[in-house]
Amino acid sequence: MARSSDPWYGRTMTDDAVTDFLNERGTGVLALAEDRRAYGIPVAFAYDEANERAIFDLGFAPGSKKRSFIEATEEVCLTVYEHVDSDDWRSVVLTGPLRELSAGEVDDDVEAWFHAVAGDIDVANSELDLQWYALEARERSGRFLEPERRSE
Repeated sequence: MARSSDPWYGRTMTDDAVTDFLNERGTGVLALAEDRRAYGIPVAFAYDEANERAIFDLGFAPGSKKRSFIEATEEVCLTVYEHVDSDDWRSVVLTGPLRELSAGEVDDDVEAWFHAVAGDIDVANSELDLQWYALEARERSGRFLEPERRSE
């Protein structure tokens, strides 16, 4: 079992490094759970550092499995990572409640940033129902390993 002191396990990111990483990446995996079953979905997000939350514009098809899992999950987990190779990687995990946002709760800056990261989603000929959500980050953690740091 790996220990936090093992060199390949990496080092703890500073709070500023976690924030910078979240602002530059914009994609990750959102983990949900329902009745002891896990469900991870790839997502695009915008990080609202002033409120320590990740903002999502999620799409739901009729009878959505995603919606069912969101409704059943009390605490979600967002994993954001970059993996170059085994000696060069970064990852951040945010955990907390996910709550639906009203349109008035999403300001123009966050919406513009989200669409710059995620691109425009064409739902003109789709049955997708789009809804804004926020993961209120009650816990944030990040680890990294860079080639020059491995030998320290």
